Order: sequence, then structure tokens, then C-alpha cells
Amino acid sequence: MTTLRSLLVVAIAAALTACGGARTETTTATTDTTAGGETAETPEAHPIRTTTPIPVPQPAVAREQMSPELQQLWDRVEAAVATRPPEPPSDGSTESVNAWAEGPFAAWLTERARASTDVQNALEPLAEAPPHERGVAAGLFGYLQEDTVADVRGAPIPDAITSDAELLRVYDESMLAALVPYARVAVQAYRFCEAAFQESGEELWGEWAAYCRERASEVVQTYALEPTETPSEPGAIDDPEE
Repeated sequence: MTTLRSLLVVAIAAALTACGGARTETTTATTDTTAGGETAETPEAHPIRTTTPIPVPQPAVAREQMSPELQQLWDRVEAAVATRPPEPPSDGSTESVNAWAEGPFAAWLTERARASTDVQNALEPLAEAPPHERGVAAGLFGYLQEDTVADVRGAPIPDAITSDAELLRVYDESMLAALVPYARVAVQAYRFCEAAFQESGEELWGEWAAYCRERASEVVQTYALEPTETPSEPGAIDDPEE
């Protein structure tokens, strides 16, 4: 039990504090040649979205009409969430579960860590954005954190633990204690999301305010958290490692 639990604790810490490398992106525009031999630039079309939409309310403004920074953040969250954890092992032996946790699951967490870092970095340019954009960004970030924590909590447990009530109790308590700081980050993001929409005062975004309020409440209940204060700005969201 110790090996698996320790691995998952270390893995979630690596995933959500995320020290992934910087990202680079390039965009290119296609060009056409006019009858006079001049080169005319063709505007770049909106990218075709190929990931599965995440379960957030319909925005009051089309995504293509949002700032490029928010569009990029949304795309990154969607792509990260679309990459699901690997299939668990076919048997519940300690050896099989440990091999899965140390292999494909650890690789998935490493990739999720990079994605989480990119999304967190993408929040910074939106610090001075309109309230509704800050609210959407915080809500998306909160969802990514909640989804990651839930995936780690749902990792398979060896039969040797599930068959022993006392071992299972210790395992569950240890896992919950390890996940609480990261679940709290999700709650703080959702709280900021709700506060941003309240600041905007726009009724069209009422569904988003309600969504973030409900998600925060659900995470608080699931992980037995104490109510937290709303951070004054996205950068004020606590680092679980502090």
C-alpha cells in the first residue's frame, strides 16, 4: 500500500504544481498571388475544434469573439481534459496496479502537468481583462483542477487493500489528505469565477456565476473542505505547496 499511495501523492503534487517548460507557438498565413503578380495575404480561418467540449454553460459571447488570450486558454483546457487517464490493469494485484501507476498513469500525469502549467501561465495576460473574461478563465481553470484531482482519486486500488476494511480506511484517508490542497485550488478558482461575474453585473452571464458557485460547493462537499475566501485576483489562488 505504501508504494502506491506514495506514488500517487508525489504524482498529484507534480501534476498540479506543474513545473513544465515554456511553450512556443507559431501561426502562419497563407498567401495568394494576384493577377498583377502581387502577393495578397489570406486571413487565417478560425481553427476547427476537434476536442470534446467540456461541460460548462454556453457563453453569452461566441468564443471566436472573445480575446485571443481567452480563446487560447479555453482551447488548452479542452485539449487537456480530452486526454483521459489510461485504462486500468485487467487485474487488481498489487504488482499490476503498481506497474500501471508507475508506467502509463505516471506518463499521463506528466502530460497533464504540462497542460496545467500552460493554462496557469495563460491566466496572467487576462489579469486586466473584462470581468466576464476573467470569470470564464477562472471557471475553466477550476474545472481542469477538479478534473485532475478526480482522476487521481479514481485510480485503481489493489485487491489486497480493498479486501481489508482497515487498510482501505487508511488508504482513503491518506489519499483524501493528499488531495485536499489541490481540491482547494479548484474551489478558489470557482469562487473567483463567481465573484468576477457578480462584478460584471451582466445578467447574460448568470448561468456561469451559478455554475461556478455549484461546482465550488460540490468540491467542498466531496473533499470535506472548509469554506475558503475568494481570492482578490487569479494570481492570489494559493499554491498547494506553500
